[in-house]
Amino acid sequence: MAYWDRRDAVQSALARQGWRGWLLMDFQGSNPLLWQVLGRGPEGGHLTRRTFLWIPASGAAGGPEGAGSAAGAAGDGVVLLPHAIEGRALSDPRWTVRTYSDGASLRAALTDLGIAGGTVAMEYSPLGELPYVSRVDGGTLDLVRSLGAEVVSSADLLQAAIAQWDARQVAQHERAAQLVDGVKNEAFAFAGQRVRAGAAVDEYEVARRIQDRFVALGMATAYFPTVAVGPNSANPHYEPVAGRSRPIGRDEWLLIDLWARLDEPGAPFADVTWVAWTGPSPVPERIRHVFEVVRHGRDLALTRLAAAAAAGTAPQGWEIDRAVRDYIAGAGYGPYFTHRTGHNLGPQELHGSAGVCLDDFETHDVRRVVPGVAFSVEPGVYLAGEAGAALAGGTPFGVRLELNAVMTATGPEVYTPVQREIITLG
Repeated sequence: MAYWDRRDAVQSALARQGWRGWLLMDFQGSNPLLWQVLGRGPEGGHLTRRTFLWIPASGAAGGPEGAGSAAGAAGDGVVLLPHAIEGRALSDPRWTVRTYSDGASLRAALTDLGIAGGTVAMEYSPLGELPYVSRVDGGTLDLVRSLGAEVVSSADLLQAAIAQWDARQVAQHERAAQLVDGVKNEAFAFAGQRVRAGAAVDEYEVARRIQDRFVALGMATAYFPTVAVGPNSANPHYEPVAGRSRPIGRDEWLLIDLWARLDEPGAPFADVTWVAWTGPSPVPERIRHVFEVVRHGRDLALTRLAAAAAAGTAPQGWEIDRAVRDYIAGAGYGPYFTHRTGHNLGPQELHGSAGVCLDDFETHDVRRVVPGVAFSVEPGVYLAGEAGAALAGGTPFGVRLELNAVMTATGPEVYTPVQREIITLG
């Protein structure tokens, strides 16, 4: 997905806001979103200087209805502005390539886009509220403002341009979800077999096995999976290390968080977290109680999203997180829910940059949950530290239950299997 696939949605958003256009800037990889929006990178050359991309609103200077403007026009009037020594690598009939060579010519070229006196969207987030979006440095913001433009956040434009999945990406995600679920089942089965046999097995061995299975299946992944037993499960981003990971024994709590995608361009991830009790003793009531709280919180997010769709509304991401967070706080575990309810799932990004997150904790995400956006739903309770350990009955533990959802006009569609009961391995 790129601007060319979602042109109407982007232009509609620009017109609705009355903005002059969308100005993107990348410097040595500082803003990879520019190239996702553009739909390609340099060909036959490499970039070491600043590159700007101008997408004017229809009828604005350089826009589709302003072909005679100072900015010139190609296709939609889109202008790419690289340094003069790098322009040939970016030639394409869909846009006009204009170049600059020094600071003065850069300022002149930006002025010629017609930004003076208008409102321009950039990868900027006031007060850094949405760090995934906040890609443009303060000095460049100063430069654009000095040329007479008002700068606003491009967050909604990014979501419209590249964060709403097409049918192919949904199918890729569904297949990835099936494969990831199979690997998850194999990992729990392997750990259970070892524990029942009294054979040694540790977190790293299980995690390494997961990683090897993804390779064997031809899948792509990022980072190392989380396999966390006992008190390590109370660390949300725990990663086992060879030679220093915890053995998995009997009557222990085991959390596995794993993710992968098809190794195809634009394919999104499937990302799930499940939990198990190794046995053979029954699951302790304190663990079962926290599991139920987290499960109900997770399901509440889906219920709220379905109700919004039925009412014809699109909630903001923070509203869903707030509903889940208030529920968990009401159950007595508010201080132990230490992250947002869900992250965006982007094309080829585990934590997507361009789309809404379910978050009123780490940020206040005002982007709307609209059809086509995808995200995780993964509340957690982590009973760590002295107070948490006391609630946990002495031994820290954590519960996180994660599924993935794609928003549709009729509500969230979930393609990852959903955990409703604690897996028992013994």
